[in-house]
Amino acid sequence: MYATSWITYLINLFMAYATYYVTYFIEIFQGYPLEVRTAVFVTTASLIGIGIVRIWLTNIRRERYFDKKMTARLTSRFGKGLDYIISDEASPNMSRREVMHAMGIEKEVAEKTTILKTRHEKWIFCRMLNQRCTAGLIKRAHWNNIQMMITLFNIQEFLEGEVSRGSQEHQVMSLGMLCAFKLHISPWILNKTLESHNIRKRRLAMYAMVLSSTDNEFDYYESDFFDKHCCIYDEIELGYALYRRQRNGMKLPNLATWALRQAHPDTKCIFVRLMRRFDQRDACHILVNLYKESKHKKLIEEISRTWGYLYYTDSEQLMTDALLMQPDDTKVAIMHALTRLNTGKSLDTLAESFFIHTNPHVRFEALRCLYNYGPEGKKRFDEIEAQAAEVDKKYFVFFHNPITLEKIRLDKEQAYHPSVEMVYNWS
Repeated sequence: MYATSWITYLINLFMAYATYYVTYFIEIFQGYPLEVRTAVFVTTASLIGIGIVRIWLTNIRRERYFDKKMTARLTSRFGKGLDYIISDEASPNMSRREVMHAMGIEKEVAEKTTILKTRHEKWIFCRMLNQRCTAGLIKRAHWNNIQMMITLFNIQEFLEGEVSRGSQEHQVMSLGMLCAFKLHISPWILNKTLESHNIRKRRLAMYAMVLSSTDNEFDYYESDFFDKHCCIYDEIELGYALYRRQRNGMKLPNLATWALRQAHPDTKCIFVRLMRRFDQRDACHILVNLYKESKHKKLIEEISRTWGYLYYTDSEQLMTDALLMQPDDTKVAIMHALTRLNTGKSLDTLAESFFIHTNPHVRFEALRCLYNYGPEGKKRFDEIEAQAAEVDKKYFVFFHNPITLEKIRLDKEQAYHPSVEMVYNWS
């Protein structure tokens, strides 16, 4: 109450002085030419702006100085203990007393409300721990020790409070740290964050729900959020969240159903690619109607690759019928999928693709698929090469060059997405 009245007094005082000087400035230069008044106004505004920027930069420098000083102090106090807890020398299941001893905390200090007294200290300590998580220094066996230390320092309570009451930047950072530390986030905090207008907060909240939801409910991707804001990093984060669920023995959602719920074809492609990543062959039949009705060539390509990678043989006739109607790029994806099925039913289709198409890329890929279609495909390939016209001989040169022969194989087709493979290695 006292602080509020004091702030109000300062604001009123500032407004009074500002009003006085503005009125005084106008009256003094009222009779001067317009050029003089403009010059005086620009000069005065520039000086005021320089003063404000100087104060702002000084404040930033001061904050960085204290931040650096606090980081050095906490590193000196807890750094060695933190590094020991996540090292191979430490026991995988340290007790509370062992963690206190490693961190150099006395029993009397631990019995207080909190070991870290100020909000700034808690932020610095969370950043120290988050840096080790990001660098991959914490192994799976160390998480029990980390959870014990988080409980000892009341980190979860602090981060949840920042998600609820902090600035936009701190809310996003806090939510990201809660996910990084593998902490269960209160449902009311997630629901509140999902209603935020900040896209980053909503995105992190959705990933947190994937990590922490029970096995019974997976309804949080019914919205069109990703249709408006989806990107390659959403696919990376979502795949990583599902991977952690799988590694922890938790149930995975039906990604084909998620694909159907989305309105935008590019978003559907994300979940179709994730089906390949997590081997959801049992859900392949759900995509049949989508494959028949969709006019989006990228979606047709991804569904074809998924069916081929998961060896969904019931789709072979459907893909064969679609081969004649799709654009050239999509035809290549379908031919690769048929080659991966390798049932022997598509040999004639692949051979005909070489003769009936005029696009050199499609013709070469047809030969490439025949070459990788097993003994029968290789036999058909040799027959076509022996009967090929002189103008078509150039297509077969690649198959006799030891340098390019390694690239012609299809046995290492990407199960995920080229951009994702480059950003994050899932192997």
